[in-house]
Amino acid sequence: MSTRATVQEEDFRYALDVESAHFPASSRGWFQGRLHNRDFASLGFSLLPFFLCLTFLGGNLAGRTYGPSHWFATYQHGFLRRALVGEVLSRIGFLSTRLILCIELATVALACLLTALAFRRILFGSLAERRLAAFLLAAPAFLPHMAFMDGELDNFLYLAILLGAFALIRLGNLAGLAIATVCTIVGLLIHEAFALMFYPLILVLAADLVHRHRLRIQWVAAHFVLVLASFLAIVHFGKLPGDPGQWINAAQQRTDMRIDGTVFLVLECSLREQLNFVRHLYTLKVVGSILLTLALSIPYGIVLWRLARTACVYRRYSIAHARWLLVVFAAPLGLSLLGHDVMRWLSAMCINVSLFLLLIYRSTPRVDSSDTPDLHKALTAWTSLPVYAATLLYVLALGPWGIAGNRLLSNIGSMLGR
Repeated sequence: MSTRATVQEEDFRYALDVESAHFPASSRGWFQGRLHNRDFASLGFSLLPFFLCLTFLGGNLAGRTYGPSHWFATYQHGFLRRALVGEVLSRIGFLSTRLILCIELATVALACLLTALAFRRILFGSLAERRLAAFLLAAPAFLPHMAFMDGELDNFLYLAILLGAFALIRLGNLAGLAIATVCTIVGLLIHEAFALMFYPLILVLAADLVHRHRLRIQWVAAHFVLVLASFLAIVHFGKLPGDPGQWINAAQQRTDMRIDGTVFLVLECSLREQLNFVRHLYTLKVVGSILLTLALSIPYGIVLWRLARTACVYRRYSIAHARWLLVVFAAPLGLSLLGHDVMRWLSAMCINVSLFLLLIYRSTPRVDSSDTPDLHKALTAWTSLPVYAATLLYVLALGPWGIAGNRLLSNIGSMLGR
């Protein structure tokens, strides 16, 4: 035997001796078993939405001050709509740019954490379930969009709808409806647009509970009346008191970030003034960006529509119920008349559909018999097809939706503008 072979054999024996010394036979067998059973590919699907959030987090910090400027509206001079977040943060004397960034990051992190906790059984379930959760949560309209738009009030609104919707479907009784009502009113106090952005999900879930005889329709009607009264009161009594210039100057003294004065001008506007103001924002460039983003997002929309339709069929909704559900889900599009942030409204609609699918999936009992229709198999069957991988890669390449166009178009526009 050559000298080189002898040295290699001695090194191999030494490695075995070291392994045996540090890892007893029983522990080594347990470790190898755990390593063998661990599916790292499945774990990748579970973590994909959250890694994407890290990728797009803080994508436009310097140029986006509109959202954080709301944090300086308070109840100091009386009730004011959209001022709940600012009132909570008013206990902090000076909000530096770095502190604002930390609050934005903490808000997105909290949203991701609560989402992972709420849907952990799907995120860390079977491979098919992980694939379904990865597609819904990592889509351009969901978590990547929220990370890209950090600082906007949308993330606070998402926390309110997540808590309210989860409590409603988890408890499925009057207590759950009461929690959903409180979360809805909190969402309206954060921003009155919550009524069309995320509240439709509460209505859809409440209708599902009525359909399954878990809630009485009288309770849902009382809940709706209370929410409607709260919305009208907030809009009527929440007009900006005083001169917007004074609010802007006072806000600028509390931060080194540039305050976007449009925030306070909008709070003073009437409905007619708001409509006239928005009409001038729909420039040819904005409309073109929106239409191109919608055209690129057609595959994503088709998948969401088919999944929602499948859920309606297996939930045994009537045709009228299913059509009403689609109309309610489209409610955020009505905000296009009040703001040119069309992709924000579309994102809210897609988030509502995705949360509906995840909550319905989570609340549906598993079926052991092959003769019984299984909602879980119906929603996850397509994830084993080649079209799933192609669609997932496509929506990941699109990147998150922004205000009036996705990030991919923004990057292309920046390149062409150089």
